[in-house]
Amino acid sequence: MKSVMKQIYGLIVFGIIFLMTTACEKYDEGGLVSKASKRLTENGWRLESYFRNGNDETTQLLISAFEENFVDGGSLSRSYIDKDGKPFTENGSWTFDNDKQQINITGVGSVDLTVETTTVSTSDYNIVKLTKDDLWYVYENGSDMHEIHFVPK
Repeated sequence: MKSVMKQIYGLIVFGIIFLMTTACEKYDEGGLVSKASKRLTENGWRLESYFRNGNDETTQLLISAFEENFVDGGSLSRSYIDKDGKPFTENGSWTFDNDKQQINITGVGSVDLTVETTTVSTSDYNIVKLTKDDLWYVYENGSDMHEIHFVPK
């Protein structure tokens, strides 16, 4: 009887530890993975800063008013003012990978960010931070690493 109770107690302790470690998984710079869907879709997001290879190149952006809106259910709208001063809006879709570390975006085109980077496109964005106040993601294009920081609209 005592050995059965020890086994049950051990399973309960193991279960609690397992739940605590998986439920509290965080992104590198902050935010709980368990709240990823809620955090991503509760706000529309406005670009605050852009980094290329670790250097802040926000002032060199050819576009302005860049926004992304992730809607529960997988739809996405992206809008900005292009390099010619014309408003541009497009719609696509998004999904998380299995562990919610990456957003896959489809159905939208590439974006001309700076003169030096010309057209940047990818469909896989690695989440670095996702809180109610910040969405940061990074992606590699060519030999450059791009990092975009968003804040709620």
